[in-house]
Amino acid sequence: MSGPARALGPFPEGGELRGERLEGRDFSSGSLAGLSFAGCSFEACDFSDCDLSDASFEACSFRGCNLSNPSIKGARFEDCGFEGCKLAGLNFYHCGQLAFDFSFDACRLVGCNFSGLKLKRSRFPACELVDCDFQDCFLVEADFARSRFERTHFHGADVRKADFRGARGYSIDPRTNKVAKAVFSVPDVLGLLAGFDIVVDD
Repeated sequence: MSGPARALGPFPEGGELRGERLEGRDFSSGSLAGLSFAGCSFEACDFSDCDLSDASFEACSFRGCNLSNPSIKGARFEDCGFEGCKLAGLNFYHCGQLAFDFSFDACRLVGCNFSGLKLKRSRFPACELVDCDFQDCFLVEADFARSRFERTHFHGADVRKADFRGARGYSIDPRTNKVAKAVFSVPDVLGLLAGFDIVVDD
């Protein structure tokens, strides 16, 4: 982010919004640092390059929003849902929590890093995940159904009982990830064999 972040008020005293519907708001290159949002809905809002440091989002929904390269150091996301959003360059391990209850529906995630996080039962259905990282990530019972993966990294991840039905493009090595009782579909389940240097003859 270049130059000082512009203020994005006015906000009530104490910097907290509850139950508000914010539509078409341009927060790009601005600052929402330290503010608190509870039960708010954001629709078609632009958070690109926004400073969200130490901000708090509780039970908030994001629809059709652009979250490209925001600063999220110390931010908290509790029970938040994203639908049809673009999220790029988010290092979620910089947040002020290690466990999340996320829902990403039909979102495009590019260069997002979830390493070391607890994402049990988190939802990623029908998403596009490009250059994302799930190293040492707890993904038990996560939902990746119908998602498409490209250059996305799983290592030391726990995807037991996760749902990959209809997903495409993933490469998950069962020697370095926990995959027991995860559900996969053919033909992409062959991605589990990618590290074994074998030939599959159909």
